[in-house]
Amino acid sequence: MSRMAWRLFADGVVGVTGLVMLFWALETVFLVSAEAARDSAEPSLALTTYLMLFFGLILGAAAMYDALRQWSIHLRHHPRESQAPAWLLTIVIVLGAAALLVGLVIHTAYVADLATVPTRPSQGYVLYQVTAALFMLVPLVPLSVRWAPGYRRATLR
Repeated sequence: MSRMAWRLFADGVVGVTGLVMLFWALETVFLVSAEAARDSAEPSLALTTYLMLFFGLILGAAAMYDALRQWSIHLRHHPRESQAPAWLLTIVIVLGAAALLVGLVIHTAYVADLATVPTRPSQGYVLYQVTAALFMLVPLVPLSVRWAPGYRRATLR
């Protein structure tokens, strides 16, 4: 495998790790807030939740930046490289966003109907959120590089 493929693979691993941390922390915040709202109390979150949220955002942003950079360098060196059409990438992004929103609505209604709110996030729900987010973020890399000025040289004639 080429060096670029390994870098993109590493970006994917770091990005998925960041997304898992981000969604785990967000789900923890949601569950603690839901429990506190039922008891009419103030939600209290551990410092680790805030750290997980922060470092998840940092890892995700760094992975996205490096993937954009690597793909733009690849396209500069291979300007005739064929890519997926923009309409297909846009459809995949919209489907990922719709899946994420539908899952969020269903999960919120489910937690509201429970007698007691769970204290830990569901691993399956976090995996669902990460997968839906990947359907939005992975196609965003080639789509962004294609339309961002400065990432590609002028088209060859």
